[in-house]
Amino acid sequence: MAESFNQSNVGFDAVIDKKKSIIYGVILGIISFILGLVVLFVVKDLNSFWGVMSMSFIVNTGIFVVISALFAFSLRKSNGGYWNFSIALKSIFMMLAISTIISTIGTQLYVNFINPTLQEKVVTHTINVTIEYMEKNNVPDEVIDSKIAELEKQVDAIGKITLGQVFKGLAITLMFQFVFALLLSALTKREKLVIKQETN
Repeated sequence: MAESFNQSNVGFDAVIDKKKSIIYGVILGIISFILGLVVLFVVKDLNSFWGVMSMSFIVNTGIFVVISALFAFSLRKSNGGYWNFSIALKSIFMMLAISTIISTIGTQLYVNFINPTLQEKVVTHTINVTIEYMEKNNVPDEVIDSKIAELEKQVDAIGKITLGQVFKGLAITLMFQFVFALLLSALTKREKLVIKQETN
């Protein structure tokens, strides 16, 4: 009798823990919403150009990625510690999609109805910090003017965002989240090893 080891398709006996994916999605969405507000409130008073430019990436992206990865491993654990790529992708993307929808809706409600002046303060402050940085570094006037024009368009657009634009932005964000889900699925994939018994 010979024994051979094969890697089984865990999809046959594992199912998506939808409840946990939803719960983690809600938690992640709330965290993302709060992080976004923290960035806005900090940036509007931050006088460092590089601080303003990197704040969103460090707080929003960096912390979000770390927490998402931790939640992804926790989701795998709730599936018995094993799952294939397909189940990982479905579970993780469900979590990320829910979090994106919650954070997007929450942010839009806050900046449009609760504190409508916040975005304008942030963009105006960003313009001033950018101009000051460019002038200190002897950036050509035409480059400065171009950057100012670009930022002023953002000021003009504040408060004029339509529902269609919100959905368009949400769809684009979900596409990026799908790519992120692919990466997390590849990182967390772990399939069971089974022993096949063969009789000679």
